[in-house]
Amino acid sequence: MNKDLEVEGKKLEIVKWAFDRFYEGGFHATGVDTLMADSGISKRTLYKYFSSKEELIGAVLDYYGAGIVHELFDPVMTLADDPRQQIMAFFDIRKAMIDEHPIRGCLGIKASQEYIGRHQGIAAQGKDAACDVERRFVEICHRAHFIEAVKLGKQINILFQGALLLSQVYGDSSPFVSAKGAVSALLDQAAVGGRHRKETKKRK
Repeated sequence: MNKDLEVEGKKLEIVKWAFDRFYEGGFHATGVDTLMADSGISKRTLYKYFSSKEELIGAVLDYYGAGIVHELFDPVMTLADDPRQQIMAFFDIRKAMIDEHPIRGCLGIKASQEYIGRHQGIAAQGKDAACDVERRFVEICHRAHFIEAVKLGKQINILFQGALLLSQVYGDSSPFVSAKGAVSALLDQAAVGGRHRKETKKRK
């Protein structure tokens, strides 16, 4: 049992170190030698726990996905019960994350972009991590009974991902302020449309 914990501890140490290096330098541009420099971890130790750089990247993306759930999704769901407030909280919390790390966007999108056509598994894993936010928006829109919930959720995600991309370009979180205003207008329109549909049904 202690041996299992030791193995998991060392693997996690490698993954955490690689996570920061890949975020800073990209996946392809960061070779194994550069990756492990100054880490105190030898290449021999790295390959003891991971058969390839690609397997390590997969573990890093798993770690990233779990971190997003902890840092973004969980706080959103506990901050408020109202679906509209939850949607707005996504933008507030992600803005705060950008304020802390201005050049860090979505590692899932980064992986998908770098490995599309090169490694199907990594590209798919990166895409899934990036699409998880869209799925959350669609689910919340369904719970709020907004009209055309799927379409609305996708529109909100485009604003969210666009703000994330521009925040990387600008080096600050200001795009999230504009995106949040646009989302508020979308939700107002959806709410008005929903009331109109209910009134129409009542008249019938």
